Amino acid sequence: LQLRLELGTNDSIVKKSAVRDPDGTWRNRPLSSLSGGQWRRISLSLSLGFSHLASTRGRFRSSLLVLDEPLTHLDSAGRASVGKLLRKMISSNSGLDVPRDGGGIGLSTILVILQDIAAEEIEECFDCIDEVVKLNGESVVVVDEGDILTP
Repeated sequence: LQLRLELGTNDSIVKKSAVRDPDGTWRNRPLSSLSGGQWRRISLSLSLGFSHLASTRGRFRSSLLVLDEPLTHLDSAGRASVGKLLRKMISSNSGLDVPRDGGGIGLSTILVILQDIAAEEIEECFDCIDEVVKLNGESVVVVDEGDILTP
């Protein structure tokens, strides 16, 4: 899947998309025909790209990345790919394979807000998963393997 943004006449932004056919060639496709999962991939790619741009060009750095429902509309293969990418971003501590001294994102924590079904599919990608659950009408935090923090 490709999304191309180009500067058009009168400083307008021209958006074009293309999908890869089974033979490897790219075929132009109207944006309106993209699936929910394809839109989600584009959205996540743009978010991570802007984070990288802000850290390298703007020298804005944060050790925390917060993603709200990034797996919505993705199939299980797409969810697994996102999980592996997030794990790679943390384990390399540089984000997107940019050397530490080269101004990478430099994340130490990724907070991913998920629904139960999506969380179960990618839990092997993370060292720990804390959960916020409703218990007797109150929200409680279940930290890692069963420790409960109450307000």
